[in-house]
Amino acid sequence: MQAEQDKRIKQLLGFIFNFRYATLRQMHTFIQLIMSLSYSRRLIAYCLKYGYLNTYYEPWTKTKVYYLTQKAKEMLSESEALIEHYHFEKTYCGINTFIHHNILIEVYFLLKSHLEIKEWLCEWVLRIGKKKKEKIPDALLILNNGVKIALEVETRYKKLEALKTFVAMYRYDIEKISRYQAVLIVASSRLNFEGLKVRLLHLAPELCSRRFILTDVGMLEQGMCFYQNQITHLEEAFKLLEGIN
Repeated sequence: MQAEQDKRIKQLLGFIFNFRYATLRQMHTFIQLIMSLSYSRRLIAYCLKYGYLNTYYEPWTKTKVYYLTQKAKEMLSESEALIEHYHFEKTYCGINTFIHHNILIEVYFLLKSHLEIKEWLCEWVLRIGKKKKEKIPDALLILNNGVKIALEVETRYKKLEALKTFVAMYRYDIEKISRYQAVLIVASSRLNFEGLKVRLLHLAPELCSRRFILTDVGMLEQGMCFYQNQITHLEEAFKLLEGIN
């Protein structure tokens, strides 16, 4: 029984490790949706009681968040090689960062319900060993078939120059060095989605139609996206993508 409990604890701690911190609601969702356990409160209470989780209350957003303690890091040390790089800072809960963080986790849950994801690596993990100003995607998704997808969650309007840099970077990463097979761009709103779609298709029509998969949170809830100049199911888009690799 204890071995099974330890396994469950490690799963929850691994989720928090990947995203640096989580709200109570996000932990409940992870336990119920990803771990398929109905008694989420018991597992969270156990982790708090036995010192695996710390809490921080962010006054601006009026939200309590949960992050890993030293004891939790020690528990993950055998399975997570990068655990020594994990740390939590109050600045991670700034308003803009917090909004982006919450949408990223929402996207994680939605994608997990539609795709067979083998591995999910967040931006802070990908940034280890990289230069501070180097552009890193919000996450790297490795699917069961080995396809690597860069994930970009867009919560704010991107200026034209920023979009040009975005396109140039991913053109190099995809076409020159095959770092990724495609970019999945998730806009926080339909307005943002429509703006990105029009401007990206204007800047790089061929690259955008073949290697950029666009969607917004509302579309993603329905499992839909825009790929190869049409609205299609997410699963179908990834089948089409696999065919051009």
